[in-house]
Amino acid sequence: GERGAAGAAGGPAMITVMLVEDHASYRQALEAVIAMEADLRVVAQVERGDQAGVAAAAHRPDVAVVDLDLPHASGVDALVEIRRQSPTTACLVLTALTDDVEMGRSVEAGAAAVVHKSIDVAHLLQAVRAVAGGASLLSAPETSRWLQALAAAREQLWHAQALNDSLSPREAEVLEQLSRGHSSQDIARTLGIAPDTVQTHIRNLLAKLGVGSRLEAVAKALRLGLVPPPR
Repeated sequence: GERGAAGAAGGPAMITVMLVEDHASYRQALEAVIAMEADLRVVAQVERGDQAGVAAAAHRPDVAVVDLDLPHASGVDALVEIRRQSPTTACLVLTALTDDVEMGRSVEAGAAAVVHKSIDVAHLLQAVRAVAGGASLLSAPETSRWLQALAAAREQLWHAQALNDSLSPREAEVLEQLSRGHSSQDIARTLGIAPDTVQTHIRNLLAKLGVGSRLEAVAKALRLGLVPPPR
């Protein structure tokens, strides 16, 4: 950023800021607030996630204020690109989301702070200055909770993938039919196989899923994303 030059001239050290936010009204309000501060200056505004890295490389801002919910690339992808293109830029995530897994991804991608959009202006400006000065505003208990949630989500994904790979194409078809509430007779008719064969597939499915009933099988399959959610 331009802090060094401004500081050397004897004025307040200027902190340059990039806004990565797709809601124009919120972004403009944020810029207006920052423009009133003597030591802060918005040098770039980006409304798409896939443009964040290019803008970071061009402007090398001291701080990037990044929304997580962006079009054309997630906020987390934007964070990764900003950190890659401009490693000296501190990233402050400003989000309306409260999902622990997304927060965990943000921390992993290098966010120095994660604050909710309901934060008041004074605290937000304080946070921008703090991360520009090299501070991390992440609390240990919160960060730990977020990273644990991320690890659990990854484990579930891995488990789902392994289970999915273990099902034969026919078993996968039977599972999907079950998730639509079809009876063994319906499934036999739909798939053109004998009812006894359907029962064998269901027994195998219950064993592979580690459950005791069709209902549990469907519930687990939905939870792991092995079948599409009911329309």
